[in-house]
Amino acid sequence: MVFLALERAADGRTPEEAWALEHLPPRRPYNPATRWTLTEHLTAHHVLIAHVETTHLDESLRIAHTIAEPRKTKFVEVLVYFHRPGRPDTLPPRRVQWTPAQGYVETVYD
Repeated sequence: MVFLALERAADGRTPEEAWALEHLPPRRPYNPATRWTLTEHLTAHHVLIAHVETTHLDESLRIAHTIAEPRKTKFVEVLVYFHRPGRPDTLPPRRVQWTPAQGYVETVYD
């Protein structure tokens, strides 16, 4: 007979419930007093996916560098999606991807 012990998180959820996608923390609001705001992030399989809201889309490479550099040893890929405040666009206007092989690659969608 095998027994499986599941610990509960501080809020009473099991580890599986705490990590389930439908239990992601809510998106943080854009802070207009800052140049950019990290509103969401998710990690899975050594990949970091981050969403940033900013009026300074032209600074996306610099912002992505600020997010990715301290974390490069922990991830094999970092994807940073850039949105205008309030996310008025269906798709993010820009994305910056970092990988050890390619470095930083910016994609402009609009």
